[in-house]
Amino acid sequence: MNDFDVWLAAKDFDPATLSDKQKQTLQAQWRAEGNGTVSTQTDPPEPKRSGGTFSQTAANIAKESERVSTIEKLGEDAMKQFAKAGATAKVEQIRSLTESAVGDESTSVRDFKYELIQLGRADTVSTHSRQSDVETTGKMLEAAFCRRAGLDGIEKSFDARTLEDSEKQFKNGLTLVGLLQHSAERHGWRGMPDVLSKRWLQHAMGQTADGLEFRAGSTGPSTYSLPNIVGAIANKYLKAGFLSVENAWSRIAYLRSVNDLKTTTGVRLNGATIYKALAPGGEIKHALLTETAFTNRAAIQAIMVGISQEDLINDDVNAFTELSKHVGRGAGLRINELFWTPFLNNSSFFAAGNNNVSTGAGSALGTADGAAINAAEVKFINQTDPNGYPLGVMPKMIVAPPTLVNTARRWMGSFGMVQSGTAGLGDSNIFNGRYSIETGSYMENSLFTGNSAAAWYLLADPNDVAVIEGVALNNRWEPQVDTAEADFNQLGISMRGWIAVGFAQHDFRGGVRSAGS
Repeated sequence: MNDFDVWLAAKDFDPATLSDKQKQTLQAQWRAEGNGTVSTQTDPPEPKRSGGTFSQTAANIAKESERVSTIEKLGEDAMKQFAKAGATAKVEQIRSLTESAVGDESTSVRDFKYELIQLGRADTVSTHSRQSDVETTGKMLEAAFCRRAGLDGIEKSFDARTLEDSEKQFKNGLTLVGLLQHSAERHGWRGMPDVLSKRWLQHAMGQTADGLEFRAGSTGPSTYSLPNIVGAIANKYLKAGFLSVENAWSRIAYLRSVNDLKTTTGVRLNGATIYKALAPGGEIKHALLTETAFTNRAAIQAIMVGISQEDLINDDVNAFTELSKHVGRGAGLRINELFWTPFLNNSSFFAAGNNNVSTGAGSALGTADGAAINAAEVKFINQTDPNGYPLGVMPKMIVAPPTLVNTARRWMGSFGMVQSGTAGLGDSNIFNGRYSIETGSYMENSLFTGNSAAAWYLLADPNDVAVIEGVALNNRWEPQVDTAEADFNQLGISMRGWIAVGFAQHDFRGGVRSAGS
């Protein structure tokens, strides 16, 4: 191998794939860097280590010692990187190559570097030759990472064939660096993982230095997208974080899908639709319908987090999975905030003029004879539509703050009943099992307007008449995650979690608020 070929290899070029014109251009650059005239001769042999004067012998010994120590250090670094990537077979090959180079005095440091590069390139090609199914390849990488990270219920996320193929190819699973290296090789990276190199990370993300996508190189086309794979992995852990947050909102609100982020108007039809007897001439009378409009809007809620360079250096699988869980949890917390803010700030919604509020000492949920529940029921059942007709909808749930939720559970779970000042009535609890119960830690939190430890609600099924409505873009309530390379002045991977949802008060006829005092 001549000096020019070594220079090409160090620059990630393969002499065998270059045209004459490309070689001429690169030779000009090579000469401009002070490398002299291109030689077509092979490298001269290393000077003999024996004979000569004492000073020559000492110099040769020092030079050989430097050669050996440099090769050993390069080999050690290479084995560490491939070990992180889970390529145990490659580690043994590098160990053998290093021992051979150290024992052969004619092997120069640059020759050894070139062989390391070639070894990495051969691994890339052989890996690609084993993977022909585009979809399966992506799933196999996801499964390999999730096996390494210990994903709970992994068999529910991947089919048996994918798990089997993943274990065959990546016996010990894939670490974060191993996953990135695999993608970098697919996008033309030649050599070992280099977490300190932005160029390595750009290869892994499938981008050139100017942000454009890499085109297919000599190692074959890219058959999958690393951001999509990392995003799919993150979503599995993100969901766990999202579901760890309370979600009473999903049962209290009426939920519907929207197609865009514009303000949307929902309409509830009201009218005198009671059937009438036929007139003598057989004419059927028309119903008089009116509309009640309700507006709502989905808006994007998002947060950006990052996998730092330190996490990449440490190859910290847990840092990635925990970060994903926090992104999911953050979405759950935001949805709760968006829901409970309009639900609790309801002084003009639950008002005497709407005939949907119960006040005074008799509205306290803990009254011994159930008078508060009875009063709320009467208010609810006597609700009328805009034309004055009975609404004809029955209540279905009690929503109580944490202070009162066990009181509500006792009412719904007890067979007996303690009477108070009502002689002659039986002691059977007529409310047993009548309503489902919901609660939320936000209901008596001082940060939310309208919070109360005493107020509770009697609500209709939201599918009948909803007091609050939620909308989500394309009916997607769980957060989504996108990944990309970090900004140019950072090393790492950025992760962006987002949702597009909104909540608004809906129909006041769907509930009664009992003040509790």
